[in-house]
Amino acid sequence: MAVNLQKCSGFGIHSMSDLCGRVIAALEEGRFLHTHYPILTEWGVGDGDVFIHSLGCSAWTLLGQNLGYMAIAECPIPAAVGSDIRSDAVWMSLQSRKPEVIIEFERYDGGARGKAKLDEKTNNLMEAAMRWQHTPRLLILTTWSSGLVSAPDTAALQAKLRKGFRNSSGAHIPGIAQSTLLFCRFIFEQGRDQLLRLHKIRWVEL
Repeated sequence: MAVNLQKCSGFGIHSMSDLCGRVIAALEEGRFLHTHYPILTEWGVGDGDVFIHSLGCSAWTLLGQNLGYMAIAECPIPAAVGSDIRSDAVWMSLQSRKPEVIIEFERYDGGARGKAKLDEKTNNLMEAAMRWQHTPRLLILTTWSSGLVSAPDTAALQAKLRKGFRNSSGAHIPGIAQSTLLFCRFIFEQGRDQLLRLHKIRWVEL
């Protein structure tokens, strides 16, 4: 029997842009994941970082295709001063031929290592948006965790989104002014069979 995901949006769908609303509705309704990735919701998956990461990237890519985009997994971002960036998923508009959505997917354990990875993924999203000349309308930062862990410091993320940061080469990456960042948390629960199944999805618009 499929697991019914608990709906835990941080705000009402109608308060968001149409694009945010479409993304959230597609995942919270449950049919998309149950149909295309039952291993996440029904079968269960072992606690392996690489496998769950691959599943998450695949799910985000297919969702983009279902929503009418040319979706690309592991998409290289245009080169610039700084490290190479390969986004977990990018959704390209078929009309403008430009990226509209950039997505990162990462494990978050609530500890120092998890917070550092979250910071790194935020940096990647912001720098990718800049290298794409700020054409993306939506940046999605997705984390997954086994059970409840300490909540990320969203205030620190918001401050970075406003002020920007300096990348590994010292170049200033400006804050995002023309994009929305949607923070998505996939929370799994471990069953008696020791397998993880998606239990909740939490959303916050930053």
